[in-house]
Amino acid sequence: MTADADPSRPPDPGRPGPGGHPFTVLFVCTGNICRSATAEGFALREMARLPGAPLRFSSAGCYALEGNRAVGHAVAAAAARGASLEGHRARQLTRRRVVAADVILCMAAEHRPAVLALDRTAARRTFLLAPFARAAARGASLASSPAELVALAADRVRELPGDEVDDPYGGPAAAYTASAERLDRLVATVVAALARTLDPSGGPAATMGLARGSSGRGTVPPEPPGRAPA
Repeated sequence: MTADADPSRPPDPGRPGPGGHPFTVLFVCTGNICRSATAEGFALREMARLPGAPLRFSSAGCYALEGNRAVGHAVAAAAARGASLEGHRARQLTRRRVVAADVILCMAAEHRPAVLALDRTAARRTFLLAPFARAAARGASLASSPAELVALAADRVRELPGDEVDDPYGGPAAAYTASAERLDRLVATVVAALARTLDPSGGPAATMGLARGSSGRGTVPPEPPGRAPA
């Protein structure tokens, strides 16, 4: 679920499925050893309950050192919430990865220019994670495919103070725990929304409890303007 797609592929037709390209989500942070790695880990945990769903999740860092392992505190914080980062290795953000992604979810505003410097056409599919999660939760019932959900979000997304996910790198274990808790809610919301567009009739993908998370965690509600970033 983490392999890079071919950037020469044709545009996503709207509804991924057998014989088509999976809908690809790329999480982006700075070094790809804390935030985006954790987000990918939570997405893969959620996808374990959707075998065969045409969704793919990966991550990269604007200044990643290829092959670096995830930070120990991030590994522990993710493991406490049911996700494994043990096999994660850092990946550098490249044009190939940006072009291959159907939606790019950044941890902070500083990451967006790095994405657009590689592909200016990515503007309408590049978001901060938190506001995209809100927009996706609201728009999932209106969209008939992941691609349509991204298009709706591009028209309706609204960024609020505190939407960035703070970088816990170099901080205490508690900072990683807080970051993982927030990322868990946001990522579970995104996966649930994408899954709902694949099965809008309310079948297994829509009712299997993705929005609750593996330990009863709820989908992320609209975050108040004064919420701390992490």
